[in-house]
Amino acid sequence: MKRNRKNKRSKRANGEGCIRQLKDGRWEARITDGYTSDGKQHWKTFSSKKQSVVIKKLDDYKTNRDKFKDENIVKYTISQWLNIWYETYVINNVRISTRISYESIINNHLIHYIGNIKLVNLSKIDIESMYNKLIKCSKNRTNGNGLSVKTVRNIHLVLHEALQEALELGYINKNPADIAKVPTLKNLNQKKKEIEIYLKDEQKKLIEISKKDKIYGTVVIMALYTGMRKGEILGLQWDDINFENKTINVNKQLSRLKDYETTTSRRTKLFIQYNTKTNNSTRIIPMAKTLEDILKQQKELQQEYKRKLGKKYYKYNMVFCREDGYYLDPDTVLSKYQQLAKKAGIKKCTFHALRHTFATRALESNMSPKVVSKILGHTSVQFTLDTYTHVLSELQIDEMGKLDKYLNTILI
Repeated sequence: MKRNRKNKRSKRANGEGCIRQLKDGRWEARITDGYTSDGKQHWKTFSSKKQSVVIKKLDDYKTNRDKFKDENIVKYTISQWLNIWYETYVINNVRISTRISYESIINNHLIHYIGNIKLVNLSKIDIESMYNKLIKCSKNRTNGNGLSVKTVRNIHLVLHEALQEALELGYINKNPADIAKVPTLKNLNQKKKEIEIYLKDEQKKLIEISKKDKIYGTVVIMALYTGMRKGEILGLQWDDINFENKTINVNKQLSRLKDYETTTSRRTKLFIQYNTKTNNSTRIIPMAKTLEDILKQQKELQQEYKRKLGKKYYKYNMVFCREDGYYLDPDTVLSKYQQLAKKAGIKKCTFHALRHTFATRALESNMSPKVVSKILGHTSVQFTLDTYTHVLSELQIDEMGKLDKYLNTILI
């Protein structure tokens, strides 16, 4: 009769180790005792011919584990811990764009300013001193200017997350980032940067000139009619377009990101990330009739390209692509958009200005702020209202004028 191998392994709670019988009859106990300097998990093992001996060795080790741990952990610098945390907890648990962001924050800021401080010695003052330096003058910026409040807050989030993991592992007794003051616009007496939008006549000129460019111009028109982000537009596939229901399914994005798997000199690669910026960003957008007609023309044009190129046409099923069906490069799209704006004789703005312009026109047309918020994929209606206060202020004046006219009618 076969022996039941399940009875030969004793599982315990996380951090308590495990005991098993090996094929040669000996008993072995294993327990994790931290991480190596390169972020790999380190195991402590005990073996003996007798199970009772292994159990005693494991129990003795756990009794003195805090002492052993303190001797090892007290040597870690912030730099060493951040590398361990990045390798162990970040790489395989976040999307590539987030990984790149974390890597940049760790290497360009955290290690630069507090990397040499011992993990157990990091204080609230150390963290706040770093934030103040980053706001005033970042050494990693070629122009010598400080970072924005938003960027420093992103740095804070990464540091807090890394220190929280150290706290949960028992490496530190408290998370100093919990009590460190993070810079705000109000504390620094700074005003929120005004958003860029196109005026109505500028928007009209841009649309007219964009209609002449069947590749990149259509991307611009898409942004002006939906408020979608550049990456979201470039990530659209025809399966996401429902002409019957007149909807657009936003559920992924195209980005040029660092290629961690390359074996060549190539450093970056175009990726379709099957998620969006936030959970709210995954959404369904109603399709305007004008946009529906433009997209149908786009599909017919692609069919012509497919017939001409045959097998050489990339079968990526992209809504916006090169003539050969390959992805449009986000940087090229930005450059072409700015060329179109120049041809239209209007001011130079970021691509994101197209999203702001859509939101402004939508609110001006009396579209409900709640609906606008849903279309844009904002986290809340309040965020939408706070972002587009300039439109709401103008609408309030117009509405007050209507009320004044109405009151004069009924009260006279």
